[in-house]
Amino acid sequence: MILALFFFSLMYINLEMDYFHHNYYKATTVRKIIIVTLLLFIVSKSIFSQGKIIKHTVPARVEKDGKSEEWIDGLILGGLIRFRPEMKNNYNFDKSQNENVNFSGQKIQFYIHHDFSKDLEAKITFQDTRVWGGERGSMSTTNTANDTTRQATDIRESWLTAKKLFDMPLHVKMGRQIMVYGDERLVGALDWTNVGRSFDGVKFMLEEKYFSTHIWGMIIGENNSDIAGNTTALGNKNQYNAKFNCPPEGSIGCKIVPDAPEREFGDSYFTGLYNTIKLSNVLHVDLYYLGLQKKILQANNAILLQSGNLGTPESRSGRMDILNTYGIRITNKTQPGRTSKQEFDYSVEYVIQSGTTGANIKPSWDLLNTQVEGFDPLTGKNYRTNYYKEKVRYDTYAYAIDAGYKFDMIRFGVGYDVGSGDPNRKDGSVATFQNLFHTNHIWYGLADQVSWVNMVSKSVNLTFYTKSKGTFRMDYYIVDKHKRQDGWYEVSGALRSGISTESISNNKYDSSSLLSDKGSENNRPVSMLGNNLFREIDFLYSIEYKSINWVFGYSLIFAGDSIKNQVDDSTKSSTAYLRKNFSGTAEFGYIMVIYAF
Repeated sequence: MILALFFFSLMYINLEMDYFHHNYYKATTVRKIIIVTLLLFIVSKSIFSQGKIIKHTVPARVEKDGKSEEWIDGLILGGLIRFRPEMKNNYNFDKSQNENVNFSGQKIQFYIHHDFSKDLEAKITFQDTRVWGGERGSMSTTNTANDTTRQATDIRESWLTAKKLFDMPLHVKMGRQIMVYGDERLVGALDWTNVGRSFDGVKFMLEEKYFSTHIWGMIIGENNSDIAGNTTALGNKNQYNAKFNCPPEGSIGCKIVPDAPEREFGDSYFTGLYNTIKLSNVLHVDLYYLGLQKKILQANNAILLQSGNLGTPESRSGRMDILNTYGIRITNKTQPGRTSKQEFDYSVEYVIQSGTTGANIKPSWDLLNTQVEGFDPLTGKNYRTNYYKEKVRYDTYAYAIDAGYKFDMIRFGVGYDVGSGDPNRKDGSVATFQNLFHTNHIWYGLADQVSWVNMVSKSVNLTFYTKSKGTFRMDYYIVDKHKRQDGWYEVSGALRSGISTESISNNKYDSSSLLSDKGSENNRPVSMLGNNLFREIDFLYSIEYKSINWVFGYSLIFAGDSIKNQVDDSTKSSTAYLRKNFSGTAEFGYIMVIYAF
């Protein structure tokens, strides 16, 4: 049976990595047949082998291990209430923008967890998240109830787990579930945020004493709806309206262009194979593969006909974006809460990524820029395109080292994190690391200024533990760019365009300076690009009082030359440069109140 499951797993991963390149729809059909067949076989075997059928009605008493027990046995109810006011000051480091933000977030959870038998359990977690005063009723009337357009209540978890399939240590977990692996650098719960993260799909778990293997397939984007009105919010096309683009002062006429689409990807899947080798209770080795496959939506035909700029072969429309991530993690933090039995603790992780973005560009070796002319039947216009094509491929890496030593009630720790950047974002290689489904708040500073993307982070921390007076921690970070030409990527992994010096192409040797009202923009040579993003000092204090966990956090962020040189851009005209809008210090603070029951 192990061989059968392994065979199915290999078929599934091969479909995701290779077959998608050739025929997406056939691959989708075959994949669904494999998944449905396997699930029906396993689940039916697990349920009916118990000699009974689960009914819709709840009995007052059930048979469990040959004994009559109340149905309520094995039922666990619980929840969480969390409030967190936050303050952010000068995050753009520009005194002309008055970037001051404050708000209060709230998260409330209630869950039902039931063990129907030793081999069958289920859990449902209801969650309500909101920002105080964020509902329309709070502003328009005295009614503070949520308005009908912004409901904040949802299902965070809803899953069923069948254990010991075929009398083996093999389990299957189906439904909406939270996934946490390793140090949460690539797959995490993101519980720092109000909403958090969940996945919809199926996960198989093989648990042995000296190793464990988890295989999953999660659906993170679905275009199609069922026939009973349970519709998807995504749709099959990138639907967006036309708009008029009118240059200032009426120098040229207005043009009809597509309004900026909110979403580029459609059917999307997250697959994984995560293995943990348990060499001892102080040494675990993780080996894993993570696959992210996203179908790029077809362009809106109406906009295509009006603008004529989306039908060329260079467009990614209708293609697949496939990202493969391979990693290894070695650690002695084998205890709950990522702690170690030893005084010295460590975790080392190394990751590489490959795949294709779905885009085709002119190859770098085609110095003659060989082109041919084509005809677009949708627009009725001719276009010129390169005869030779080169697929844009992912070629990234990242690594992280976290270590510490605890003596008595004090722990001293250090961290070193690198996420690769791209020196040339116009060539056929994407070297910017893709941070996937992370929980970055744990590792790169309380203020959430950066992700594991185009960065080199060096940090030290000191933690004081007390028995009754709480825990106090201080951190100091120095965060630089890995490649100066690449941008600054915020905690979500999105590019913070225009806030740090960057160059979209590798303009390594040019020493010229193009003066204009916009500065030299993408033409900056490397010699004019800053390296340091910021330095950050964090203070964190937590204490339990009256069964409530109170957490106080404060951060000071000091901008580096990469930000300063952009805000006060020396390549702009002298009038713009003399304005000196740079303000080099930002602040972040919060108070968090948590009660779990």
